[in-house]
This record gives sequence, C-alpha cells and structure tokens, in this order.
Amino acid sequence: MSLLEELRAANPDLPLHSVEDPCFASYGRILKLAEGGALLKALHETPVPESGNAYLASCEALEACAAVRTLQERTFGGMPVEAGYCNGRGSSLNALEYHKCSEINASDGGLVLLLARPDDLRDGTVESRDIVGFYLPPYVFVEIYPRVLHFAPCRISEEGFRCLVVLEKGTNDALPVLPKDAEGEDKLLWMRNKWLICHPDSPQAAKGAWQGIRGRNWQLELPVRTQEG
Repeated sequence: MSLLEELRAANPDLPLHSVEDPCFASYGRILKLAEGGALLKALHETPVPESGNAYLASCEALEACAAVRTLQERTFGGMPVEAGYCNGRGSSLNALEYHKCSEINASDGGLVLLLARPDDLRDGTVESRDIVGFYLPPYVFVEIYPRVLHFAPCRISEEGFRCLVVLEKGTNDALPVLPKDAEGEDKLLWMRNKWLICHPDSPQAAKGAWQGIRGRNWQLELPVRTQEG
C-alpha cells in the first residue's frame, strides 16, 4: 500500500489526491526546475519547531539559490520575490488564505496541502466539505495559482515537514492599518497580499480573523504504521 493509500485509509472522510492527479489542474501545476535540488538541500537545513508551525517569509540561504532567480524570471514574470519556509508539525486546517499572485511550494520530505478553489469561496464563507487534500511528494515543485485557498501544510509523519514558500516580495508583511467597517472582500484582508478566513475553533479566530469556514475543522490523521515508526 502506498503512503497516499495509507493516508486515505486513515482519513476516510477527507478527499485526498496526489498533485500528480489530473484534478490538481484546478488548483495549480507541477513545475520542472533544473536547479531545484540545491534549493531543497538548503531547505533541509532550516529548523523544524518542536511543536506548532514556524513561518519565515524571507530566508537568505534560500534566496541565494539559483532556482529562486529562475522562478522569479519565469514563473513570476520578473517580479521581485521572497523565498522562505513554513516548517512544523501541524495537522489541522484552522484557516484558509489566498494571494493575488502564485505561490511556489516544495518539500524535502513530503506533506499534504489542504486546498479550495476560488469559486468555493462564497460571500466570505467556505464549506469544509469543499476542501481537498493533495499529497505533495518530496522534491516535487508546484505552483499554487492566484486566489486558490490554502494555508499551512499538514505533516505526514511525526518528524514534521519543511515547506518552501516563494511569493511576490512583501506578501504577508504587516499592513499599517486594516480596513475599518470593511465589507465584501475587504473584511478578509489580513496582511499585505493576504486575504484570510478561519474556522471558529482556530487560533486565528481568537486573534480576530474573519470566521468563514463552516463545518469540520479538518485534522489529518497519520497512518498507524507511520505513527509506530
């Protein structure tokens, strides 16, 4: 049984596919990146926290890699980019965000991305039943399309995950002020180029983020074999 099949067996209610499945085309695409090995080697040197997740928008060691310049020139059309990481041991959905630019993800050890399509967001809400999990194998680079809803990855082992994050420069920086009495999309604006909705049971809700995820707060369960090591 493959790892994906084991994950499906452990999470029978959550739709789970590989990014290599044709259905991923609604959310993103796989990228071929000749210099990707050196970039993921640098990613492997970044720390994984003992608990929770850690996000660093700009990491000098990653941005020094030739692959980042290739992504800037080709995938982002020459726009300035930042390369960082989201590393951790998280397993819950909690929230969804989107950007108005693409996001590049890759991992040295594999992970699961929980995604929703832009048209799954209606009047600031998303039904959790519309969220789909995608297994991202090690050393596979993907472009997540603009406006596709996503958030922190889910680990597929007790060792946690390391996830490369490449975005247009300035994304996720703090805003000087948030819109007051915001309506429509403006009420979702949380940081620069970051529109955020969260589940009522999430840490983000306690911080005042828009509570727009209805239904189950998905948590990815590990296969029993993986838990036993």
